[in-house]
Amino acid sequence: MIRRLVAALVCVALLPAHGQGLPDLGDASDSVLSDKQERTIGNRVMRDVRIDPAFVDDPEITDYVKSLGNRLLGAADPPRRPIEFFVVRDDSINAFALIGGHVGIHTGLIVLTQNESELAGVVAHEIGHVLQRHQARLYQQMGKYQLASLAALALAVLASRGSSSQSDQVTQAAMVGASAIMMQGELDYTREHEREADRVGLTLLERAGYDPRGMVTFFERMQRANRLNEFKSAPSYLRTHPLTVERIADMQSRVEMMTPRLVPDSFAYRLARAKLRAETGSATDAAAYFRDQLAARTVVRPRELVYGLALSLERSRDFADADRELSAIRGGESDHPAFEWLAARLQSDMRRPDAAVAIYRAALKKYPDYRGLVYGLALALLDAGRTKEAVAWLEERVRASPEDARLYELQSRAYAATGDMLAQHRAQAEAYFRRGNLAAAVDQLELATKVRGGNDYSMAMAEARLRELRSQLAIERDAEKALKLG
Repeated sequence: MIRRLVAALVCVALLPAHGQGLPDLGDASDSVLSDKQERTIGNRVMRDVRIDPAFVDDPEITDYVKSLGNRLLGAADPPRRPIEFFVVRDDSINAFALIGGHVGIHTGLIVLTQNESELAGVVAHEIGHVLQRHQARLYQQMGKYQLASLAALALAVLASRGSSSQSDQVTQAAMVGASAIMMQGELDYTREHEREADRVGLTLLERAGYDPRGMVTFFERMQRANRLNEFKSAPSYLRTHPLTVERIADMQSRVEMMTPRLVPDSFAYRLARAKLRAETGSATDAAAYFRDQLAARTVVRPRELVYGLALSLERSRDFADADRELSAIRGGESDHPAFEWLAARLQSDMRRPDAAVAIYRAALKKYPDYRGLVYGLALALLDAGRTKEAVAWLEERVRASPEDARLYELQSRAYAATGDMLAQHRAQAEAYFRRGNLAAAVDQLELATKVRGGNDYSMAMAEARLRELRSQLAIERDAEKALKLG
């Protein structure tokens, strides 16, 4: 019951946004929370989100979601505040906005949307919450209750899921946040938020080239599901996003004034759905699902379904069959970097690291910036014991993508394999820094400066970076203290 209570309250309260040319109802929130304050709270929350096991760090999935989100955000009127789009592994149909400009999407939503415009409609709705600064406006209406409760409620997004490592914090988060929200009669206010986010989202959807009917069809299906489950648990999206007949009618009337269009689903969307479907439930059931789907296609075997079957077979450790299925869609015009990434992984699964390295190197000539291939080559080189090559490869890629936290994590592992502990701690510090964990970054640099026998230049660099990050950490802690988040 506590988990359901938090789930019902949390996303209503966690909706930051900034007024823009799409309907602006006024921005009194500026007198309450500054952008810097929102970012401080949001960064504090995201540190915990990123270490939760449910946080999806798969480059294929995250790159697709970021591309979708940024396409929609690009359709907003300037000035636009930056938004981080991320994915949470959860089978429920849900999405949410967090204070500070973060939008999370459940894997269940991606799998169960029937087309890309539906998914884009939900993401556009969440972007609408962010752009309209609903979190700050809610904070003002509720009488300036302690800012720490916003962070507690944000953490409850993941804590409310039974599988979350944060689940022990549910009771505390509910006690901190629920009473403050419920006493203010927030439902009427947040329903207005929902209608406003609908209006902004529909505009973004049309401007970005998606079918605006996608938002309507998704919400209509949620409404039907709610009626069918009247005496059961409602879909999680409805528990966190109040849906009314009036909202549906308002969306329909607005869509009628827009230009309808048939928008084919992107291949990236189809691949993402197939990959997540392959990872859902048991490997046997997933493989059976894709076999059934392919059996119904007697003329053309869609590549995404073959890919999903190969992924399911890999989960079943049936590597030879997975490789055989995958070979049918590799090469030529139908090739895709995701297929090469899986082909190389299958070679590693079959304990053929040198074959995996060869596939990675060949694929990277065609797709030099595909992150799965970049990370995969580093791992394959390490697995093959080719440590010096791994170090050289990662140093090259870090220079090309200096903000990629995953590269620094792999670099730390490679340096550890060579015995260079100073370099290991420095790389891990940079990884923590880019994941928003300044305290952990400082800890790693302190360890680096204690390594004996290190290179003098590297030691001087570590000490200079330590001074820099200590200064940033002090500023961050002062800001959190001022907001009573400590």
